[in-house]
Amino acid sequence: MIQSFEQTIGGNPMQFCASLGEGPTPHRVIISRADSAETLVILDASGFISAIKAEIEDPEKLIANAISKVRNEGLIERALDTGTIQETAL
Repeated sequence: MIQSFEQTIGGNPMQFCASLGEGPTPHRVIISRADSAETLVILDASGFISAIKAEIEDPEKLIANAISKVRNEGLIERALDTGTIQETAL
């Protein structure tokens, strides 16, 4: 499942994608640039509560919540500024 979204960075609208990905934890959401598929942010369902939430929550809602979190915490901007993938919990 992939959800596209737009966010204004430095006054310019940019396109991004959020997708569910498998990894060392049961679920994770990966935020990437839509034009290059460059990974910017990885949100892992780490910890007991996050793992349970990822298992029972609707995938669309899980992705929407991840998008909201990266916007609120400025993680996309930080990834673009530093060139480093940002990692956080769902």
